[in-house]
Amino acid sequence: MENHKETAGPEGTYRDIVSEFMVDRVRRSHSFGMEQPHYHPYYELYFLISGSCRMFIDHTLCYLSAGDIVILSPYQLHKTIYGSGQSAERFTVNFIPGYIEYFNSQCGGKGVDAIFSRRRLSVPKEQRGYVQELFSQMMKETLSRDCYSQIQIKSTLFQLLSFLGRCRNTESPDQLLDAGDAVIQEAAQYIYTHHREPLTLDTVAKTAHMSPVWFSKKFRQTVGLGFKEYLTHIRLEDAEELLLTTDMTVTEVGLTCGFSNGNYFGDAFKKARGISPKEFRSARHSAC
Repeated sequence: MENHKETAGPEGTYRDIVSEFMVDRVRRSHSFGMEQPHYHPYYELYFLISGSCRMFIDHTLCYLSAGDIVILSPYQLHKTIYGSGQSAERFTVNFIPGYIEYFNSQCGGKGVDAIFSRRRLSVPKEQRGYVQELFSQMMKETLSRDCYSQIQIKSTLFQLLSFLGRCRNTESPDQLLDAGDAVIQEAAQYIYTHHREPLTLDTVAKTAHMSPVWFSKKFRQTVGLGFKEYLTHIRLEDAEELLLTTDMTVTEVGLTCGFSNGNYFGDAFKKARGISPKEFRSARHSAC
């Protein structure tokens, strides 16, 4: 079930520990700290059973409470932050894109978009028991496997995904971030919006009305990455999209996304993804 590949790069920790499907239930104490954000090539559903926490996803900070589900697509940078003075218990389910491809073939692209167009969903209180039971059933099947387990796991996962899709009109309460978190989220969103420009730490710190030193410290505490590391991650995400959807050369892609030259882009891409931009493009196109 697992191959436990994990590498640390300047843009966070890359995890590839799921060969097909994995479900996990863990209780975290308030003192638990995820040192670095991470990303992975598979989907993740994070369901908070009890307690509260914060989660930084790409360029957005979410406050989570019991009954919230976070829906993560492959390669989304995220970091969970505990520390509210109480423990928190959560389920996570991870599964490869192949599951979504089959799900899409049955319900269509609109059905999939209804699920993954949202990062966070607050499950109505009267339905949380049902959602928790679906997670529990998947865990039971992974712990005591037989010839029917794979069918049961997929069936239950698809029930959960269908439920999330049908909840697309459920309103998740608006979140008011505290002043410090709001400033960092605005800075992260500024970086995301302007990442193709020649951004500097001084420039972004100025938009946050902070000194570069204080901004750098606060940004790392909240996001888990330094300014430059985070900027590199955002640029690489953009580069992946251009590599797959345009005929631009590798050098043109790198320059468009804000890298100073093609060699720097190639080195950063290979360090983060394990293959060169050219190999990435060829592999994805041949798989289509």
